[in-house]
Amino acid sequence: MNEIENKNPENQQDITADMDSGSKALADALKLSFAVLKLIMIVLIILFFASGVYTVEKNEKAIVLRLGKVVRDASGTSLKEPGLHWALPYPIDEIVKIPVTATQKLEIDDFWYFDPEQGSRPGQTLNPIRDGYCLTRNEEVQGYEDQLATDYNIVHCKWQLNWTIEDDPYAFFRNVKVRSVRPGELYRDVISESVEPLLTTVADDAIVRTLAKYSIDQAVTTSKSNITREVTARVQKRLRELSTGIRVRDMQILKITWPRQVDQAFLASIKAGQNRSSIETEAWTYYEKTLNEAGGPRAEESLKVLLDESSTEAEIRRAYSDLTGQASKNLSEARSYKTKVIETAKANANYLSQLLPEYRKRPELVIERIYQDNMEQILDTVDEKIIVQPAKQGKDREFRVLISRNPSIKDKKSGSDENQNGNQ
Repeated sequence: MNEIENKNPENQQDITADMDSGSKALADALKLSFAVLKLIMIVLIILFFASGVYTVEKNEKAIVLRLGKVVRDASGTSLKEPGLHWALPYPIDEIVKIPVTATQKLEIDDFWYFDPEQGSRPGQTLNPIRDGYCLTRNEEVQGYEDQLATDYNIVHCKWQLNWTIEDDPYAFFRNVKVRSVRPGELYRDVISESVEPLLTTVADDAIVRTLAKYSIDQAVTTSKSNITREVTARVQKRLRELSTGIRVRDMQILKITWPRQVDQAFLASIKAGQNRSSIETEAWTYYEKTLNEAGGPRAEESLKVLLDESSTEAEIRRAYSDLTGQASKNLSEARSYKTKVIETAKANANYLSQLLPEYRKRPELVIERIYQDNMEQILDTVDEKIIVQPAKQGKDREFRVLISRNPSIKDKKSGSDENQNGNQ
């Protein structure tokens, strides 16, 4: 039956027509599919290249790695400034964004004592394994210049290091090892974790070296600012030597104190030191005031010259002439007194020389005359004179002194003297 149908020409024509229409439909379908596929490929290619567009924020700079190597532009610059940029999509190019202006903080408590519970009482002694501490230089005690009788002191301190990568982010990328970024992490997220051990080591070294130059009194009271500046400079210098590109903004002392075991003794020591300083200040003030009042502004220089055994006579005279104030007044009075004594002595010598011939002739008369002259001078200086006549021969004379008598007698005499002086 089938052979009969196949041999029918009409049937063969129908079959051929059916086959032509199917081929055509298949060809059209393939053509449409190819067009769609081509469109998809074009879209994918566009999206692929569009994925290379990236943005660098204001506080960032970026480095492009192409197959692991740093890409530089025509001018040789490897850093991408903030703005919109394009690079070959991953995995051909890799974008590393480095935060440059953001200040990052690192707290350093390697030198702080162990205190698991706030307010807990310290042990009787320091535990060098558990407690952190730092050494300060030994105190200079007067009378122990050889330092054999002194010892180093320890101090507990906490620090904070503030740093950025602003100065040289490319050096930071090249020289500082940052751990690989895991899926879901960004490069800037792992920077702090990777850099902290390096910064802590450098800062610890700087702190130990610096505090060893200061006494414990200076460390906890007067020299904190000097210490922070010196530690900051040491840390920055070391990081620069390592070419890390890290910039230390500053270092701050969060806490610094002496060992808690000697708290009361140290407070007493500080109080005694303050009293000593106060007394020394008062003494120096009194010294300068007295010296200036006595000898004027150049008194100290003049005093050094006068106390110096090697000073010449001319220098000593010049020092005396430079003295002003009370010292000058005292010198003037001394010279005046000296002149007065010499002149009095000369006058007495002349007077006695004139009396000497007469004394040799009549010594008793001269002595009597000298006695009378002196008695006149003495009696002239007393307020009241009582003259007692000698008693007659063979009789005693009674002499009475009135006690608590009327004081107006003296006042009248004083008043008469004043009147006489006023009349004169």
